[in-house]
Amino acid sequence: MRNVMEVEALVDAALVGFDRKELVTIPAVPDEATWTAFEQARLTLAGGFGNAEPGARYRA
Repeated sequence: MRNVMEVEALVDAALVGFDRKELVTIPAVPDEATWTAFEQARLTLAGGFGNAEPGARYRA
């Protein structure tokens, strides 16, 4: 059986995130370091979207 977060817990966690001025709040992710690592990887990946040339791994 799949666990589902209770509405009260979800709302309470969302309000804490709002009070902390978090841009994104995902109450089911317990470790802040997990989110921080994801966000850093996302920013690193996004940095390459504007490149005018293909990455070295795609050059023959």
